[in-house]
Amino acid sequence: MNSNFDNFIRYSPNAILLVDLTGHILKANEQTHQLLGYTSEALKGQPIEVLVPDTNPHHQRLRDDYMRQPRPRYLGQDLAIKARHKNGALISVEAALIPLTSDNDEVAGVIVTLIDIRQQLATERNLTDVIEHSPNSIITTNHLGQIDIVNAQAVQLFGYPRAELVGQQIEVLLPEALHHHHRQLRHDYMASPSVKTMGKGRDLQGRHKDGTLIDVEVALAPLFDTEQKPSGVVATIIDIRQRLFTKRQLAKQIDDLKRTNQELDQFAYVASHDLKSPLNAIQKIVGWIEEDCGAILPQSSQQHLQLLEQRTQRLMRLLDDLLAYSRANRFEYEQQTIELNTLANELYALIDAPKEIQFECDHVQLKVPRSPFETILNNLMSNAVKHRDNDTRKIQIHYHTSHNTHYLEVEDDGPGIPPSLHEKAVSMFQTLQPRDRVEGSGMGLALVKKIIEHQGGSLTIRSDGSRGTTIALQWPFIETAPKDISFNGR
Repeated sequence: MNSNFDNFIRYSPNAILLVDLTGHILKANEQTHQLLGYTSEALKGQPIEVLVPDTNPHHQRLRDDYMRQPRPRYLGQDLAIKARHKNGALISVEAALIPLTSDNDEVAGVIVTLIDIRQQLATERNLTDVIEHSPNSIITTNHLGQIDIVNAQAVQLFGYPRAELVGQQIEVLLPEALHHHHRQLRHDYMASPSVKTMGKGRDLQGRHKDGTLIDVEVALAPLFDTEQKPSGVVATIIDIRQRLFTKRQLAKQIDDLKRTNQELDQFAYVASHDLKSPLNAIQKIVGWIEEDCGAILPQSSQQHLQLLEQRTQRLMRLLDDLLAYSRANRFEYEQQTIELNTLANELYALIDAPKEIQFECDHVQLKVPRSPFETILNNLMSNAVKHRDNDTRKIQIHYHTSHNTHYLEVEDDGPGIPPSLHEKAVSMFQTLQPRDRVEGSGMGLALVKKIIEHQGGSLTIRSDGSRGTTIALQWPFIETAPKDISFNGR
């Protein structure tokens, strides 16, 4: 044995043994020791069967048959091969047999190469487990389109027993009308395989065993053999029936919402014209009566006319507030940079508040949708003024930001709101005092709450019910906001 051959055996990454024609071991390298636990000296002269499991009693006969006609042979690809460790453990291997010739070209023995495939088998088992327990259906086919592997989800999705699908052409899972065309597509894919997804943006269906068509998306990935030639396909199949059902339901809800919005628009038109027109006429008639007969009417009749006019104005305000509430958050507006103190003072001047009330507002800039923010400020300040008493002396507005969130507080030292009435105070049509005492529709805080919650924020009332109330708002920074709400809800 020359030195080159000896070095080849010594430094090979695999276990190598030299066996003579009688089946006895002549030499083993260090990798054999590491794999099977035997040193070369311990194996020298031993029959090769010392490394063969007891479960293979025919090995000696098979070895003798091979020695009579030795030839290169690879074992283990189609048959599980085990080698026995010194401690008795069985090790999964693949084996290569190559005849060893002498200088005169006569066969002198066999070179046995053992490849440890335990890690490979563990990886394959793990991959098999991943495929079997995948939440999606997975099917593999060979290069001819015949099904090799079917996981549990695919069995459930298509209704076939696993054994019935293995070996079948993949077209069995497609609508029959597509079989011929799909065979051509499959042939073209194997000629130029690539990872691809099918079904997005177009209808793709599989066929259940009972003939039912199933809406699916499919991802394809090619398999390659050891020579990197395409050998098959892995198909991941996603059942999208629920997704499409949800999509159809959502589309229906959107249509219903559009129809509802159109009805609201119609309501707004009716409220603005058909309802307000007679109210305007009533106000005019009251005015004419006062002009024509005011001097001769008894005191009680004059009071009745004033009450009628107040009730008409209240109904007009209620209609305006209903319109504001119905249209709130139906549009989007760009945000604007606003100087809070300037805007608040402009709005406060329109409220016509008593001069004895001190009004203060922080000097800060903020970026918000101007029109709905004006609606919020106007309603909160109007409420503070409207529900004042003789001891009310101050209204304050504070603003700050933290963690990409706006915080706005409107505080007054007027009558408090008992905690038991906090929820009622932000409900529609709810007032905490009789309307004859404090004019209002009970929509102001409800409108503010609706606007601010649309921004992903919240409204909180802080008051113990004795003196002072703080309406605290918080909402996150956003890029867009509800469009113009050009109503003065109270």
